[in-house]
Amino acid sequence: MTSSDTGRYVTSVLEAARRNLLETGTRNRLIHVNLANQRANCLNVINERSDDVYAQLLGGTRRMRFKAMGKDRDAEDQDALFDFPDEGQLIGAERQIDQYLETPLGPNALQRRLLRLATDARTAEEEQGINILYLALGFLVWREDSSSQINREAPLILLPVELIRNERTSTYDIRCRDDDLSTNLPLQERLKQDFGLILPDIGEAEEWTPAHYFAQVSEVIAAKPGWSIDPDGMQLGFFSFAKLLMHRDLDPETWPEGGVAENELVRGLLSEGFAHEPSIFGPEDRLDTLLDPAEIIQVIDADASQTKVIEEVRRGSSLVVQGPPGTGKSQTITNLIAAAAHDGKTVLFVAEKMAALSVVYDRLVKTGLRDICLELHSRSANKKALAQELGRTLMASTRTLPTVSDTARLRRTRDDLNRISDLLHLPIAPGTETPFQAMSEITRFIGRNVSPPSIPLDGLELHGSDARADTRAAIGRFVAALAAVGEPA
Repeated sequence: MTSSDTGRYVTSVLEAARRNLLETGTRNRLIHVNLANQRANCLNVINERSDDVYAQLLGGTRRMRFKAMGKDRDAEDQDALFDFPDEGQLIGAERQIDQYLETPLGPNALQRRLLRLATDARTAEEEQGINILYLALGFLVWREDSSSQINREAPLILLPVELIRNERTSTYDIRCRDDDLSTNLPLQERLKQDFGLILPDIGEAEEWTPAHYFAQVSEVIAAKPGWSIDPDGMQLGFFSFAKLLMHRDLDPETWPEGGVAENELVRGLLSEGFAHEPSIFGPEDRLDTLLDPAEIIQVIDADASQTKVIEEVRRGSSLVVQGPPGTGKSQTITNLIAAAAHDGKTVLFVAEKMAALSVVYDRLVKTGLRDICLELHSRSANKKALAQELGRTLMASTRTLPTVSDTARLRRTRDDLNRISDLLHLPIAPGTETPFQAMSEITRFIGRNVSPPSIPLDGLELHGSDARADTRAAIGRFVAALAAVGEPA
């Protein structure tokens, strides 16, 4: 396969993976939300205008409260815990411009629903490091084909929000987060694939309003019978955009010149494979003879196996490190990041669980390396927090503190310890045991209520393995003879 063939193959594989990241089936809540189904993990908002809510949350107090418009039913009725207002009441209700979002639930049911939403959202953010709670504004009512009479409802604008406990009223308020608005990419891809329609992207102009966007979408779907826009339909619920970020990362237009298909690691993973790279350490090599203490960059303790991994990576090797919990992987990653920073490199540390990110970050902070870290997940990923962190780092002192090199003393201490270890494992005399083995034999008498044998130092040479074997054989013969004749009277 030529280089150009490999490039085309890698590009096609990445494009297929990119398409698979977008779930365009109706089971995806970004494709279809059943507004009539009051599920426990969502909350409908009624009697409000999308433009007013958008302006209030983004340009006003950025915080609103919830109002229960329904009535709680008897607690003994397990099938339904609240009453919906009459349809006529909903349609004819005056839409107020205030700080309240009206809901069809009763007071008790509303608080239970908000508590569950807040708890689930917090758990998802703590475990995954991403926000999945959004307030959907406006819905596209569409049908899967011209013969279908089933309406599908897809959210058009999703505001990233969070539920804040109001200690004064013991209720929950809704507040808009500093994250950017995102176009509904799964819906955009579904409309493009099935109908050849191009859903417009969410705008970033200061004068942008939901009404402007709904007007753009209306022009796109004008020729589709049975399709419409519900501009003031709203629902608070969970929508995951994690895969959408990966979808954008794989867009060829976001890569520098040469593209992802020319990246050596990507080509190796998807097509060419990797040539075998022998380890820089042999199975019998001693690290102390190969590594200079002055060149070892470790901010926390590392054993021999961890040191090998760190030095292999520093020399450009690509590898996979496996091990059960508690075997020091996070310590190794911490040292790897510190060593890479020392070598003038940039590291992107990615983990599926937020806990893994937090452990490594906390270790780096404790070692005084906070200023080399930039968190790009959870609440730290929004523009305001990012700008503040960059500003804090830029304003940090650039004064270089004097350093005292103790590598010479460290090298002498290391050599002294190695010399002691070598002597412990050096046979006392040719064919005899080592001091370590002799001490191991003596420790066998511990706990047996027997005094260990006292052997003079100049007699150790006479008690090699052969002499001990002869002694054991003689004792064995003595014990056998004693058993045969009996003990003397």
